[in-house]
Amino acid sequence: MIAHAGGDPWAINRMLQSGSPAQISSLAGAFHDAGQHTADADAKFEEARGRFEAAWNHQNGDHPINDAAEVRRATESLGVQAAQLPKIAVDLESLAASLAEAQRTAREQISQFEKGLEAIDRLIGDAHDALVKEELKLDAAATTTFYLHRLEQTRDRYAEQLHDSMIRLRTGDGYDASLLGSVDGYDVETPDQAEKDVHAALAGDQAAAARINAVLASISEEQVSGKKPLGREQASVLSQLQAQQHGMSVEALVDVEGRLGDQHSMIANSWQLMSNPAIVFPRTELKPGARQGTDTVKGGAAQLPESMQKVLNSTGLKENTTIKAIAGIVKNGSPLLQRNTEFDRGFLRKASVMLDTPVFQKHDRASHGEDFDRDPAFGPTVSAALSAVSPDHQVVHDFLVGSGGDTFLREVTHHFWLDNGKGAASLFNWTGDAAHGPEARIAAETAWIYSTHIGLHSSELLHLPGSHTLGEVNPDLVRGMAQGLTPYVNNIAGTAGGVAGFSPPPGTPPTVIQEYVENGTIPNAKGTFAVLSSDATAGANFNAAAFDQALLNESAYAQAVVNHEPNTNGADQRLHDAATLRGLVGSGIHAAVQADAENHHLSEAASKTAEYDRKKSAYELSLKTDGALAGWIPGIGKYAGPVVGIIGSILEDEFVGKPPTTSSPPTDHPLPNMSIGEADREILNALIAFGQHVDGISQYMINGHVAAPDQLARTPDFTVGAYDQALNAALSQVFAQNYGTDPAIPVVVDEHMIDRYNDVIKDPDPHKR
Repeated sequence: MIAHAGGDPWAINRMLQSGSPAQISSLAGAFHDAGQHTADADAKFEEARGRFEAAWNHQNGDHPINDAAEVRRATESLGVQAAQLPKIAVDLESLAASLAEAQRTAREQISQFEKGLEAIDRLIGDAHDALVKEELKLDAAATTTFYLHRLEQTRDRYAEQLHDSMIRLRTGDGYDASLLGSVDGYDVETPDQAEKDVHAALAGDQAAAARINAVLASISEEQVSGKKPLGREQASVLSQLQAQQHGMSVEALVDVEGRLGDQHSMIANSWQLMSNPAIVFPRTELKPGARQGTDTVKGGAAQLPESMQKVLNSTGLKENTTIKAIAGIVKNGSPLLQRNTEFDRGFLRKASVMLDTPVFQKHDRASHGEDFDRDPAFGPTVSAALSAVSPDHQVVHDFLVGSGGDTFLREVTHHFWLDNGKGAASLFNWTGDAAHGPEARIAAETAWIYSTHIGLHSSELLHLPGSHTLGEVNPDLVRGMAQGLTPYVNNIAGTAGGVAGFSPPPGTPPTVIQEYVENGTIPNAKGTFAVLSSDATAGANFNAAAFDQALLNESAYAQAVVNHEPNTNGADQRLHDAATLRGLVGSGIHAAVQADAENHHLSEAASKTAEYDRKKSAYELSLKTDGALAGWIPGIGKYAGPVVGIIGSILEDEFVGKPPTTSSPPTDHPLPNMSIGEADREILNALIAFGQHVDGISQYMINGHVAAPDQLARTPDFTVGAYDQALNAALSQVFAQNYGTDPAIPVVVDEHMIDRYNDVIKDPDPHKR
């Protein structure tokens, strides 16, 4: 009967009954108890618990999972946040309910099946006619087939729920639930079954694909990275996916992916896994119906379908349509499996080959400054490919730091993308989120590469063909770069508090690295700030981060003076760094706006207004976060949080400047220097915010802080000279009160701050010669 039906109903039931929904539910309860309780989370958990209780048969079985230890692993080793624990609990409880419901349905189906067979068996025993007996045996076989299909439907429905749950837990909750493999009641893929299911899935069978996907979803991050081997079931499935796809055409694979519906991720995920050099799996002969052998193969480009290898190694613009279709398939896969794979490496290389093709560049007339629409044919394909490969950060890193990285960056930044650079931006924006984490090293090196490139070529990128800036033609690209570079603002500026690892790869020419930091020229830093400021949104976000750091440094300095810390009356690193960061923001915005004016997109009057507006937008964005900042600046020391926000609101005029007047300066106007009065006012206001009492300047105080000259202009007998003298004397008096008087140690902290700021701003665009 089993042979006639093509499967074993009892085996399916045994597999489902081997699972332990009670253990999954117990683990869910542990996560729920450890999480932050909210009414919504509690309601969803109780709803899932109700489903579980209604279906569970109250058989506990063994309990191989240590609930408390697993919660600790999730929060400590995997970095799951407390706020996510209730969501994990709901997803686990829902999975427990789904398994319990599948077990209940399977029990009922197998019971009905067995009762039917018993009835047929009795009839066979009572029958005396051989023909009748044969007909009854056929009935038994038909009954077996009927219930096999019903049990397969129950199994497949649960397999799909299991797959969805595992994906949610890993991608949505950040929890690797691979240990559930011992209790989830799903272990169907024997080598024989794997061959059948892969064959069916590649023929468009969504149920078979769901079973395959449930296995692929169980592959953990440690297995993807090669730290742990694949399980037998996982290895069998991957072996068959590799062997059975090997001879298929790309067109056929695209067709299959389209017919798999919600299970379409199987195709892309298999490409990533079979081309991952860290993964080893059994070799299966490349012939129909073959089963895996005892030999093993390592993932790599050679394991990809032959037709795919030909596409990835094709020259020029060949396979344009196919590349675009492949990119769509890859985006439907799991980015968690894109970990240094040869598929991604080959796909990025192919995109670069297309971008570097002379025919492509000749066809792209808009990027040459001609009055034509942007390329609608090849550019979108390359953009889609770049976006598809971007989750593979190791591959992106290796490509950009490699020998062809600089040429590639030039082509990416000089193409006028139809999507405004959105696809290309995904190659860069990830370095921001990855600055602190397991990918911190490759993120920092990647960020150094592209920040240095745009810094070195800033003048060119602010005057692209047709008189455009990069931010004007590709705003999304610049925004992606700004997002990726924001954590490295101190590294770029050469100030304290930078992220470790932001450095050139070995072999980088010294001329590329030289920044002339001491004299304030810092051409690459100024270039980077300028290019990122060429789009208002990108500039606001990046410059806000620079303002954040400047305010933190000034606050840390003020706190040190109030606390009577030594060596605060001379050249101070914190004020030096604050002045550097402020000068870079001003220089960058100035250069970007001047480029817009030179490109004839802004009038002289509008350029001055735009410069002020962009700086003000960045400062206001900074103020939204300053009050919450508190912590430690490496190499500088501790700073306090809430006071930073207060200082920020007081120092806006110093950081941003005054709104432009109706009498606009010439287009190429210089940035205004910092005066002695401005520097002293800034330092005194920071000290006052931290509680320092200041004598002798009450006539210049408004609302508890030192006012600016324009606020005091209507005061009788007010002069700027007297104002500057009084503020300087007050600052000297603070140091005398806190540290005593010593004529041999003059108070020159303000002079060093002024000199540094003025050195930085005096040449806003040193690359422009």
